[in-house]
Amino acid sequence: MAFPKTLKELLALPTAPFVEGAVMRHIERTCGRLKGVNVRYDRHGNLLAHYRRRPPAVTPLAFVAHTDHPGFVALEMVDQRIVRAAFRGGVKPEYFKNARVRFWSDGRWIKGRVLELSKAARVTDVVGWIWRPEEALIRVGGAVAPNSPGMWDLPDPVLKGDLVVARGCDDVAGCAALLTLLQRLSRKRARAEVYCLFTRAEEVGFIGTIAAARARTLPKRSPVISIETSSILPNAQQGDGPILRVGDRAAVFSPALTAFCERVAKALAQRRKGFVFQRKLMDGGICEAVPFMAYGHEATGICMALGNYHNMDKRREKIASETISLKDWRCLADWFEALVLDTGNRTDGVRAVRQRLDTRFEKYEALLRG
Repeated sequence: MAFPKTLKELLALPTAPFVEGAVMRHIERTCGRLKGVNVRYDRHGNLLAHYRRRPPAVTPLAFVAHTDHPGFVALEMVDQRIVRAAFRGGVKPEYFKNARVRFWSDGRWIKGRVLELSKAARVTDVVGWIWRPEEALIRVGGAVAPNSPGMWDLPDPVLKGDLVVARGCDDVAGCAALLTLLQRLSRKRARAEVYCLFTRAEEVGFIGTIAAARARTLPKRSPVISIETSSILPNAQQGDGPILRVGDRAAVFSPALTAFCERVAKALAQRRKGFVFQRKLMDGGICEAVPFMAYGHEATGICMALGNYHNMDKRREKIASETISLKDWRCLADWFEALVLDTGNRTDGVRAVRQRLDTRFEKYEALLRG
């Protein structure tokens, strides 16, 4: 099985909260070569790609994925060999001791090793967490420019059987699936319309997402589908298909939109051999559907099961590459395309449930009267 070029290229790029430029520029350049796709940045640096070609009379969907991954951002060189760096994102302190790091600075990787956590914040709102790392001192092999993104020093992305192994799948793999969707629509000259929003700084509390929602970067009428990678759960495993996320740790998502996504997936599974999907409550974290719902959008979520969430290998208690299933990723892109091209009634799923309830009621109604 070949490693999709779009996925491999994006996963190789450096990124961290607020310094997502390499990923953003790659998406912008790629979209710039696609007919029917227009791109623009909002005033907060989120990138909006809009595909439109003779669209049918249906409200366009909006997909959202974030371009950052938990990582370091260089603040200053303390001396010739030590950089003080901020850490942004959710990784537990015990994973930092002597961990290897790499910074992307002036067009090259500069490798280093964590000397110590120099600053941490008390955590009161997440079960199982006591401290959140905020700054670290890192011994490096050369000068690191301020504001350079840093990631764990892990290998470039590789494909091992069905398993994609990379420095950070969350959520660059989701961005790659959206970019693949835009490439397909453009190549096929599809009669459709869709928005794909690539957001910033999700890993520090949806900062880019909140900014986009407040600025009305997306049309208010567009339903939002949040794309994520979410930690493997006992009942949500890799290789069983992408997951229709009916809710997360903070909220249950819009029922009608969720039912629409399920209807499309079931129809796709009937006509395309090999397409599979799951429907689960993925309550290990919170996704971008929540802030968009808070600001008035109808929203739901679709995700892939993620191995070594936030690079934390819990079994070995050390930093490790993240993993996703390539089969899941391919099914994800197929699902996106089917959702965009579907022109049916998006309340069909809810109406079908009501019809089943009405039929059942009519069968036993006489007993209630008796």
